[in-house]
Amino acid sequence: MNTSVNAKTEYANISNNPSIAYRSIGQGYPIILANRFRGNLDTWDPAFLDALAKTNRVITYDYVGTGLSKGTQSDSNLKMATEIKELAEALGIKKFAIGGWSYGGMIAQMALTEFPEMISHGIMIGTRLPGPDVAPPQKVFFERALKAVNDLDDETVLFFNPEYPASVKAAKESHDRIAARKSDNDVAMTEAQWNNLLTSRDYVEDKHGTYKKLQETKIPVLGLLGENDISFAAEDWFTAKGKFPTVSMMYFAQTGHGPQHQFPELSAKYINEFIQH
Repeated sequence: MNTSVNAKTEYANISNNPSIAYRSIGQGYPIILANRFRGNLDTWDPAFLDALAKTNRVITYDYVGTGLSKGTQSDSNLKMATEIKELAEALGIKKFAIGGWSYGGMIAQMALTEFPEMISHGIMIGTRLPGPDVAPPQKVFFERALKAVNDLDDETVLFFNPEYPASVKAAKESHDRIAARKSDNDVAMTEAQWNNLLTSRDYVEDKHGTYKKLQETKIPVLGLLGENDISFAAEDWFTAKGKFPTVSMMYFAQTGHGPQHQFPELSAKYINEFIQH
C-alpha cells in the first residue's frame, strides 16, 4: 500500500529545469501542501497525510534549492508560490486545493491569490495573514526554532502545547510516526537555507496586495488554528473578523502550532469534508 512512510520520492522539472522533489500518495482530488519553516518531505505527520489520502491525492514537496530539490533557492515568497503553480503544471494538474502549514501557509495564500484559476480551495494551518503581525511570535519560538538541531522537547514546545499532558503525549506519538520512515529519506535544510527563508519579506510586507486579494477572493478557505500557537497566534485571524467572507476557521483547544499533528485524523476529516463542498 502506498502510504506516506513508504512513498517514493519523485522529481519534476519546472522552470529553468531544476529538479523539484515531491511525493504523492492516494487517489482522488489533488491537494498540494506547502511546508513549515525548516520543514521537508519527512517532517509531515504520516497519520495526517494518510488520512487525507483516503479520499484525495496528496502531494508534498521540497522548496526549490532545499532538501532534495535542486536549483537555486527562491529569494521571494512570490517565486516560492510560483513553484507550486509550476509543479502542478509539470504533473498535469489543472485544478487543485492548496494547503500550507506555518511558513507554507504564507506561500499557499500567495499561490491562491496569484493563481486563482488553478485553485479550488485553500487550507491554512497554523499560519498568519499578510502584513504586520497582530500578535508577533513569542520569544520561545525563536529560542527553539533557530537551534541547529531540534529534539523531541523542542518539537513539543514548537508544535504542541506543553501545558497539557495530552498534548505532550501527542507530541511523542507524532514524533515516533515521523521517525518510522527508514529509507529514501530527505535532507534537512542547512542553516543558510532556512535563514534565506527569513529574508523573504514580500509576504509580511504585503508587497503584492495579498491581504486585499484575500478579501476579494471567491475561493473558500479553511483555517486550522491552535489555542497557543507560539509562532502565529490565532488572534491574527480573529481580529480580521468579517473582512474575509470566504474564510472558515476551526479552533483546536489545548493545542499549539501543529494541530494537524496532534489531531491528524480529525484535521484530515475537516479538510476532506471542506474540499467536498
